[in-house]
Amino acid sequence: MYYIQTSFKNNKKEKSDKMGYLAQRKKHIRTDFILKSLIVLLGLFSLIAFAENAPGQFFNQWRFQFYLLSLAVTLYALASRFFLYSFLALLLMLLNFFVVSSSVPVLFSGGSVQKTAPLSFVYQRQTSSLLDVFETTAGRQAAVLAVVNPLLGGGKAAGLMPKDYHLAGNVENGSFMVTSEKPLGAGRINLGGHNTAAFAAIEIKGRKYVFLSLDLSRQTSAEREQALGYVNNFVASQDDPVIIFGDFGIPAWAPAFGRFLDSSGLEVKNDLFSLLRNIVFPPTWYITGYRNLEFDGSRRLSRRDNRFAPVLFRLKF
Repeated sequence: MYYIQTSFKNNKKEKSDKMGYLAQRKKHIRTDFILKSLIVLLGLFSLIAFAENAPGQFFNQWRFQFYLLSLAVTLYALASRFFLYSFLALLLMLLNFFVVSSSVPVLFSGGSVQKTAPLSFVYQRQTSSLLDVFETTAGRQAAVLAVVNPLLGGGKAAGLMPKDYHLAGNVENGSFMVTSEKPLGAGRINLGGHNTAAFAAIEIKGRKYVFLSLDLSRQTSAEREQALGYVNNFVASQDDPVIIFGDFGIPAWAPAFGRFLDSSGLEVKNDLFSLLRNIVFPPTWYITGYRNLEFDGSRRLSRRDNRFAPVLFRLKF
């Protein structure tokens, strides 16, 4: 009787060990398949992104997401003890990191300006409620408000202006700016079609700066490159430092954006983690300026009655 019970227990233990081995084996095969598929797809998409054709442009805009996914795959492969896959994912991560970081700060964008208090700026596109965005600007004590392609005309803007703020240039039928200091100059440049970019010049710490806001998110590739040419000509015509901010419609590492940065001498100042949406969507919102300009942070505010949320960002001069 004792022998029968012992034999039964041993058989049960062997069966349990066998089931545990099979479960581990299935898990190993499943992990191997997942890692192998992710690495092959990431490698394929990363290589296609180098092409100048339409598929290449599509995949190129997702390079930052490829970088983040490659980082996750590297850590997952290490944790699962798939060291070869971890090494391959690391190579893909470095490839996409170097492409992205050649044009835009990835992790941080701090500079050497330490004791200067930052100034706040507000960017609002396609607003349908001037009162809301004016109240937001005044509440944040922003130095400049850029209203880009408003859905409503700015004819009533003067009656809604916050105290101690100034309208910069013509507010009718297009983009315009509002400044906390009396503007030294203002106007618009045509970006093609009905799209315009407003600019305003103000004095900051005894020096004149020109601010230009734009929205190229709804333009085609050809229209966008033409618009960037107009903006580049504007930058070249100015004797004072120019700071450009807005939605460029393409990532900073896109060839057209790269040509614009090379010809204008400007640099992207905001890092890719400055807006959380960049983790999920291709980053297209940038601040560009010269080397001595320091980015101090940005975030999206409540959109209130507007279709798009305003972007608040801070700069040090």
